Amino acid sequence: MRIDDFIEKLENIAPPETQEEWDNSGWQIKLTDGEISKVMVALEINRQVIYDAVLNNVELIITHHPLIFSGIKNVDCNDITGDYIAKLIKHGISVYSTHTPFDRCYGGNNDYLGDVLGLEKVSLMGTDSSGFCRMGFVPEDGMKAQHFIEHAARSLKLDKRLLSYAGSLDRTIKKVGWCTGAGAEFIRNAKAAGCDLYITGDVKYHAAQEARELDIAVLDCGHFGTEQIFCENIMGMLDKTEGVDIIQCDVNLNPFAVI
Repeated sequence: MRIDDFIEKLENIAPPETQEEWDNSGWQIKLTDGEISKVMVALEINRQVIYDAVLNNVELIITHHPLIFSGIKNVDCNDITGDYIAKLIKHGISVYSTHTPFDRCYGGNNDYLGDVLGLEKVSLMGTDSSGFCRMGFVPEDGMKAQHFIEHAARSLKLDKRLLSYAGSLDRTIKKVGWCTGAGAEFIRNAKAAGCDLYITGDVKYHAAQEARELDIAVLDCGHFGTEQIFCENIMGMLDKTEGVDIIQCDVNLNPFAVI
């Protein structure tokens, strides 16, 4: 399949024009207009991901996080991003990123997180105009917060010690709001939408304190923890692409370890 035809299929799922102004989704490195036969999906680029791609004779890597977020004036092998770019070009590997478009698109990261957590009646969070946040309901009569935290850790395949929670552990959780990645800015939206619990990553101290004052529980599953689902999700969407072998990167990209 021609590389542009493959990307067209991806862009029909997550249109690049839906990205945020600060985002840099789309082509990061494009090295061919011709045929490709092997694609790898990864959350982001690092040296191990590049090594894995070279080892598997990959011609294109699809990532969630962009390799290049802002303009660069040079490519220097002594700079981390410059080194990545140099290695990718050397091995003839193109990179395309779908970041905020895949966060907000139908079936993307936020919809898929609801599926993974087994939540019901998932919809856009009514007071969020960005299109990122979703809300849904815990089955039956809800679940105590302590049990929901354990359920979330199991569902996301995370060690529970990597999660942070603000709120009463005895609270009954029925309505849940969420935003994958870093979405603490939407805590007030979740409260206004009537959520008992809001799930996201990268929650800072003052945001957690604000949530306690607002009387909404917050579960921080980590930036990695809420977005690692990107690979299995997008693979499922693209897996039936004729003539292209799509593989998932096996590199563990979580920068945090349990201590």
